[in-house]
Amino acid sequence: MGDLKFICNEPAMLCNGMLVVADLHLGMERSIFGSNIEMNLFDKAKDKLLKLIEETHCKELVLLGDVKHDIPNMQFPDREKLGRFLGELNDRAKVSIVTGNHDGGIREIAEGIEVHGAAGVRKVDISLSHGHAWPSESMMEADWLALAHNHPCVELVDKLGYRSIQKVWVVGRLDSGKVEKKYASFNRKMKVVVMPAFSELVGGMMFNAVKERDLLGPLFRNEMFKLGDAETFLLNGISLGTINDN
Repeated sequence: MGDLKFICNEPAMLCNGMLVVADLHLGMERSIFGSNIEMNLFDKAKDKLLKLIEETHCKELVLLGDVKHDIPNMQFPDREKLGRFLGELNDRAKVSIVTGNHDGGIREIAEGIEVHGAAGVRKVDISLSHGHAWPSESMMEADWLALAHNHPCVELVDKLGYRSIQKVWVVGRLDSGKVEKKYASFNRKMKVVVMPAFSELVGGMMFNAVKERDLLGPLFRNEMFKLGDAETFLLNGISLGTINDN
């Protein structure tokens, strides 16, 4: 089983020396606020990632889809910002991108960056897929499958009715019977981790308040993920138990 570690209080994980983050949705602030408000989110994300690269001593940074927000193409100022963003990160650690559904045209921006298609990529014992498309056959033979796309959260309610929305990691397994109808080869011991969004602006899917078929991506829509048995973890590492416990 691969060496996978969640970084405390960050929506980021380490696996086999790779730092993995997902759903940056860079440029989203322009879609929300227009050009009148400058939030410097490119610089904030870059500084945060550079700090994580330094602290973890990683050799590779994997951006697991939806690096950018605009569909299909970014506006000109943000295209330049994204190019610089990727270049500065790539100077510190090898950057690779697994494309998400928001990443149309990113190959033209990400000069010198390794870009993988929607099916994802397998790196030894972990497969990395944004989650909006079916993973490839070989990816289903790995020990771990990392997905993004859903921006997992849970809604917590105290005895007084106060509600809190928290980002979470979701760790579970797939239904072997259903998966094997789609894939000829499948590692039945595979664990699936659904990554929280790196972006501070995006919303999320409440995993403790939805049915699996209402989640995003073919593995969820076809109810191949054992949602009720999946364990959730806050970013600080505290386990909230299984989805059924919440």
